Amino acid sequence: MPFTSRYLIILTILLMLVSVVNIADKELLAPVAEVVRAELGMSDTQLGAIRSAVFLAALVSQLFWGPLSDRWVRKNVITLGAIIWSALTWLTAFVGNFPQLLSARASMSFAEGCFNPSSFALITDSAPKEKHGLLIGLMSLTYPVGTAAALIVASAIGTAQWRQPFVIFGIIGIALGVLVFFIVREPPRGGMAEYGGKFSLDAMRRVWTTPSALLGFALDTAQATINWSLAFWAPIYFTRYRIAPNADAAALALLPAILGFVLGALIGGIAIDRLRQRTERAPAIVALIAMIGGLGAAFITFNLFEMTSVMLAGFVLGLVGYMAMPAVNLVFFAVVPPETKASTIATSNVILNLVIAIISFLIGVVSDAAELRVAFGGVVLAMFAVGIGASLALLRTLPRDIARQRELIEARVKRD
Repeated sequence: MPFTSRYLIILTILLMLVSVVNIADKELLAPVAEVVRAELGMSDTQLGAIRSAVFLAALVSQLFWGPLSDRWVRKNVITLGAIIWSALTWLTAFVGNFPQLLSARASMSFAEGCFNPSSFALITDSAPKEKHGLLIGLMSLTYPVGTAAALIVASAIGTAQWRQPFVIFGIIGIALGVLVFFIVREPPRGGMAEYGGKFSLDAMRRVWTTPSALLGFALDTAQATINWSLAFWAPIYFTRYRIAPNADAAALALLPAILGFVLGALIGGIAIDRLRQRTERAPAIVALIAMIGGLGAAFITFNLFEMTSVMLAGFVLGLVGYMAMPAVNLVFFAVVPPETKASTIATSNVILNLVIAIISFLIGVVSDAAELRVAFGGVVLAMFAVGIGASLALLRTLPRDIARQRELIEARVKRD
């Protein structure tokens, strides 16, 4: 029996709140990084190492959480992970040196890895297919909202009191994890508009032989590297180049870009839903527009040094560039077997976390050796170029792979 509209609204709001806390916990260090670096006596290389450890731990976590999400009750996976990562976030408030901070952030990130594979598969399995673009757009906007929550809370409390936000978000996350356990209902795998099978290695091999899925991995890696790099390094960049007068102002200066991210996620999801009524290439078209527009906006942003101009350019960068976010998961869900949704997202997370871990460390090293603008700006521009290439290729492969997936579902229906 389909879930009621009332339940779907409650489910969406609850998962969005959990996602906001998930992202905020990961980004709590960004607005206070300069203060923490000074207090704990760290270098940019060590900051980069912490950022790398976060994404390496997230990478390893997907090897555990992804298959578990395809085999176990997904709401229980989210509940367990949320309570663990929130407790570790709370413990971060008590670190006293670089090794302790590294360990706390890495272990928190491992536990956070439960959320994406479980939540995106669960919410799309609970709702009609024609609403998937909107739902994924809503879930996608929690990334910038979570980042904004971290920036605003840290700035409101004051970066000098950098430990308090870790306690606040830790307590909130534990409470939300308990709510997930009591409110969320587990939908059938494959959802309302598809015919799901049982997870198997053969099904995952099909994912790895689907060109559009591989291109989706590339697009996901490009957009994620851009967004996570902006979230962590932009406040440091604003302070270092005197675009903002202090760390608190630097954290708040990122808010226009985050507002752009929120609007971009919504616009991207809605645009794909409407465009998909006319063409199966809709996710690729929206992603291509986002990547081309984002490249131009990023080039302009890194050549401005006055705060108002940078904030305006950052808003445009967020608005246009983040339209690609909903496209990624819609590509995956259109071309992979329904029973591999969580594992497909986990696979993509493994790839992007490895890339981000390496790049985060390299940004720190290059920043110490040369300057932050070269390292940070170069990475953002290069990743937009990768996204353009992946989107162009998807225009060619997506219709064929969607047809192949449709044949699989029809064969299952006839067989049973």
